[in-house]
Amino acid sequence: MENQELIYYPILDLVREKAQQREKKIQEDLGKTLKITDNIDEANAFLVGWGDGFMLDAMKKYYDFTKTPEENKLFFGVNCGTLGFLLNDIHELDKIPKTREEIDIVKWYIMQVEILKKDTQKEIKYAINDVVVGGNVLDYFKFFINGKTIKEEFYGTGVMVSTALGSSAYWLNNWGPLMSSGSDVRWVSGIAALPFRPRGMRPEQITIKIKGRSPAMVGVDGYQGKVDDIEELTITPTVHYTNVAFLKDEHFNTKRMLLSQQKILGEDI
Repeated sequence: MENQELIYYPILDLVREKAQQREKKIQEDLGKTLKITDNIDEANAFLVGWGDGFMLDAMKKYYDFTKTPEENKLFFGVNCGTLGFLLNDIHELDKIPKTREEIDIVKWYIMQVEILKKDTQKEIKYAINDVVVGGNVLDYFKFFINGKTIKEEFYGTGVMVSTALGSSAYWLNNWGPLMSSGSDVRWVSGIAALPFRPRGMRPEQITIKIKGRSPAMVGVDGYQGKVDDIEELTITPTVHYTNVAFLKDEHFNTKRMLLSQQKILGEDI
């Protein structure tokens, strides 16, 4: 029978003072009630502390593609930032779960992004949230999207391909649908694009080619995954997904809908 006890390997943003304080708290206090290890091989879960972007980076850095999703460690995030769509709001650190029985798990699917640059160099990146290709608001490109069920040519400033997880930001910023986080459905939309009908689609490989007077760029899960001067990219679904843990009383889909509502209304969050 699988071990129900959680053994954490901490991943903290030690650049910020608040994260340093959390690190000290974890080392001094939590070791008395939680299983904390500095040996990554002993752990069965990652304890991630800061914000949403840091959480995404940690998942991609520590996910092991040589193993199956279930062989990989869980990710449990503690919100030390602002919104915390992807994290748990825990103000008393002794509330961090000690066993699997205290958590629910959400699957976050991973897309492979192969990028071809103008100088013919290639880069491989992985997206959990979204892929955005184009330029700034003054740039205008012609896009060619080609896949099994989608073939489109259109003009616009950008294209966004979102996972179900990434649809939180998608819905807020581009008015796409808010999809159930455990789904493997993708959403494809043009940004200031005409003519193009946004649509949902099952996972499939798609290629996006770009033509324009100015250099195009792609952001894979935001600016941390930015690549400049690109010619085309191929987005391929993978069999991989991260298992992200949430407290049983903190339903992830309900939480992100409420946070989205608060942000739209400009309420203090």
